[in-house]
Amino acid sequence: MWKFVRKNKQRCRLCPVIDLVVVRDRRLLNPLVCHQAHMLVTYRYAGALASDTLLYDSVLFQRFHSGKVCQVLADDHGIVQA
Repeated sequence: MWKFVRKNKQRCRLCPVIDLVVVRDRRLLNPLVCHQAHMLVTYRYAGALASDTLLYDSVLFQRFHSGKVCQVLADDHGIVQA
């Protein structure tokens, strides 16, 4: 008899962006990543606020600050795609 193993499927959702701030992460010691700007993205996932850092994306940053609605694709562990 076969034993069925249920795999946990990734549950991604489109989440509205609440706030977007350019930040500098001083914990990163890799010189290839340190010079790149990062963004702290605050979004609403399953009714709760969550935040995650992403590499700076000028299109997303300008779109958010121009007042347009922005969304990110996120799961339980963080942002999957901006």
